[in-house]
Amino acid sequence: MQARCDLHLHSDASDGSVPPDQLAASLGHVHLAILTDHDTLAGSAAFAKVIDSELPPPDGVELSLRWDGGTFHLLVYGYSLARTELAARIDALAIARRNRNLELLDRANQHGLAITEEEVLAAAGTTDFEAKSVGRPHFARVLVDHGYAESIQDAFDRYLAKGRPLYSPKTLFGFDEIGPLCADLGLVPVVAHPLSLGLPLASLVTTLVGFRRLGLVGLECLYAGYTPDQRAELTQIAQDAGLLVTGGSDYHGTFKPGLEPLMGFGDLVVPAEVGDRLLESLNRP
Repeated sequence: MQARCDLHLHSDASDGSVPPDQLAASLGHVHLAILTDHDTLAGSAAFAKVIDSELPPPDGVELSLRWDGGTFHLLVYGYSLARTELAARIDALAIARRNRNLELLDRANQHGLAITEEEVLAAAGTTDFEAKSVGRPHFARVLVDHGYAESIQDAFDRYLAKGRPLYSPKTLFGFDEIGPLCADLGLVPVVAHPLSLGLPLASLVTTLVGFRRLGLVGLECLYAGYTPDQRAELTQIAQDAGLLVTGGSDYHGTFKPGLEPLMGFGDLVVPAEVGDRLLESLNRP
């Protein structure tokens, strides 16, 4: 069987449960796999050192962007991202992230949920809210441990999702800031799980064409959480909008039970040519 790709993976450097080196080792031989932790590049070097891949993996990161209506996550790929202006922008979010986590903790206690900063940090495997990308899944783990929720998903549904009692919005960039920066730096930005934008399919092409003018390169069509029909529809939309087709599992370890790298929920295939085209776009002058 031809080695597959997975262009969307998370480790415990952000809100996954598996260390970057262990995640890379667990994949076996792949065509291309890229670590895309939320708002951090902390695990990239450890992942790249261990991964057994046919193609040299670039760095990757997943950014949450400002968006009205749904949720806008942007995957950005590039070599030596840590030495770019994008990394400086990501670092600037660290203090805002710490303040958000402290606000979330305060809201939990106001709602009678007796969880502590130490417990959340322990769930994230760190000692400082600024040391890594501590996020809502770590709060969810503590809520489950205390019996306030039955599962990670239940904790989100009850407390942590947008509009729920503990939700606190992030400090976010807009695509009008990040897209042109990526274009200037020769990076490849890709809209992650695009149905999360909350747009009707009929208007998605128009929106994506507008993003393309600002530097957007790709669309994550082959996403583990989508049906085969949705993947096919999004592939056609990407082609209509002049965008690269990408894909990945969005693996988070135990924070997303049942989801496996490379295969998603069992039916995901991101073929080798998808990874090839991504690197061709990345290396294009």
